[in-house]
Amino acid sequence: MKDIGKVKTYIGIDIEYEYGKNNILTLSQKLYIESLAKRYNIENSKLFKTPMEINIKLEKSDINEDIKYRNLIGALLYISSGTKPDISFSVNYLSRFQNSYNEMHFRYALRVLKYVYLTRELKLKYCKSNNADILDCFIDADWAGDIVDRKSTTGFFIRFFGNSISWKSKKQNSVTKSFTFAEYIALSEAVTEVNFLVCLINDIFVEVCRPVKIYEDNSGAVAISKYGNFTKNSKHIEVHYHFIHENVKQGNIEVVKIESENNIADILTKALGNVKFIKFREMLNLKV
Repeated sequence: MKDIGKVKTYIGIDIEYEYGKNNILTLSQKLYIESLAKRYNIENSKLFKTPMEINIKLEKSDINEDIKYRNLIGALLYISSGTKPDISFSVNYLSRFQNSYNEMHFRYALRVLKYVYLTRELKLKYCKSNNADILDCFIDADWAGDIVDRKSTTGFFIRFFGNSISWKSKKQNSVTKSFTFAEYIALSEAVTEVNFLVCLINDIFVEVCRPVKIYEDNSGAVAISKYGNFTKNSKHIEVHYHFIHENVKQGNIEVVKIESENNIADILTKALGNVKFIKFREMLNLKV
């Protein structure tokens, strides 16, 4: 065994260090993205400023085995989970068609790659912050956004001293009857992840001060979690209700109302317009 210095690359992720006032560390996948662009021959194609158009509605189709759709989705999933949370929703949405895709689905996947190629210089930045909370979380849900089965999409984004450490965009397992229920299920999934990260951070880094602030833009979900004014209309909602309300009463979490315009997790639940998308992307600390 020998010491060869600080790690510079790890499974396709480039790591850079900027020593100074804030001691910035950056993660990027520029070389991997460029290799994908060359493989799919998009280097000289028209590029896009957003990964997906607003209000996209794709439907299932017969599989075209000649298209390398699954290969491309797998590559994009790796990028989204590593250094590009801004494409998480787009990739999650397109991955729902891996057993029912055609040429149109493939073109939309290529659009995501073209966006990634255009923004390949962006890096996920980690820097010192004296004012940020040790741990906080932003949550959002897109109610009944899937036109096929009308299930909602969960999105949450967790920060450690203001730096991105965990994010998820995922279709919910069951249909919900209202926007508040969809938000409440998303809240439950985020609280589960927060509790896990609290235990991990306590063991390895620093003692996390409880309660952890969780930012939610739905007034109904905030009220239910805090005060318990809930009408139990279905069993799965009741389970989520008891889990979250118990964590609030024990002081593990604090659910805080936030305006939708400032909820970063919105980028994880739906396709956004150019202005709003870039605003949230910068809030994710994805910068040149």
